[in-house]
Amino acid sequence: MMVTITNERLSAQTDIPLKKYTVDNGNGYAFSCLNIGATLTSLTMPDKDGNIHNVLLGFNEPQDFITDQTYFFGKAIGRVGGRIKDGAFQYNNEHIQLPQNEGNNTLHGGNNGFHSLWWDVSALGNGIIFTKTIQPETDGFPAELAVSISYTWVSGNQLQIEFTGENQSEVATLFNPTTHNYFNLNDDKTAGLGGHQLSIRARKTVELDENQIPTGKLLTISDTAYDFNKESNLLEKLESVKQTGASGFDDPYKVTDSEVAVLRNLDNGRCIRIHSDRNGLVFYSLNATESKITVNDGHALSPHMAVALEPQTLPGAVHHPDFGNIVLDAGDKKTYRIIYELSVDE
Repeated sequence: MMVTITNERLSAQTDIPLKKYTVDNGNGYAFSCLNIGATLTSLTMPDKDGNIHNVLLGFNEPQDFITDQTYFFGKAIGRVGGRIKDGAFQYNNEHIQLPQNEGNNTLHGGNNGFHSLWWDVSALGNGIIFTKTIQPETDGFPAELAVSISYTWVSGNQLQIEFTGENQSEVATLFNPTTHNYFNLNDDKTAGLGGHQLSIRARKTVELDENQIPTGKLLTISDTAYDFNKESNLLEKLESVKQTGASGFDDPYKVTDSEVAVLRNLDNGRCIRIHSDRNGLVFYSLNATESKITVNDGHALSPHMAVALEPQTLPGAVHHPDFGNIVLDAGDKKTYRIIYELSVDE
């Protein structure tokens, strides 16, 4: 495999230079990242006719990647993806308070989570690696955490995203990172989810309360609007779930396989298989937007323009032990991987 790695400085109002790094795998497959938020801004691939296009939704203006605290387009998310009830948890009979950035709750690591930090960047074989040692004073979580986030091409047209966290303190912390990419496999993003099919390897979702906080219960979803075990037309499913009173999908699925989801476009043949080593996948269908935001090619952002598929340990795990263990004890180190397997159906 021969890859080329380039970088360029982008125009933005910031003291630290905003840089874009591009790793080109050849044959139309390439990805680009920013040093703010270890953000994946572009993932290009051909369609069945050889047309090459970015399959991710993102801001049109580089400045928006720096200031955004709403959409998290392409951002690395941590220390913990999803919501933590009341921005707090108990560990060894000690109450530990975290930053609250969505009412009383902590969302996506707080306002100073991975997504808002500037990262050091270096080349890594067939990709790049972002590194940072995060102090408790920076993000409001306990313990000094050494983090690396790598994006590399592996085994042909597979993009591997690897998160490693090492607790370098004498107290425990939390580590449940993910990546917040929004997929739209159409060249023209204003076509929304037309032509898209989705399958999710799950038979249950996590029950959520009125504030989107996990209750600790799992719901069986067979033969409901939430059931994606069989590959389903996304627009039809969206209409079905809206008939239940929901604005769209914003749900954690308990996955049953390492291939957690498959997203494909029947019109142009593009297909992404998502692999994960954890038990959860949050599916969000971009239900609420502000039209003043511009995305790819200067288009106005609109609801259901793309879907976010976020592999992680099930949200709520810190309060519901059956969901998994996201505690990183003093001196411990954990690594998690997400793989996007890209292909084209002829």
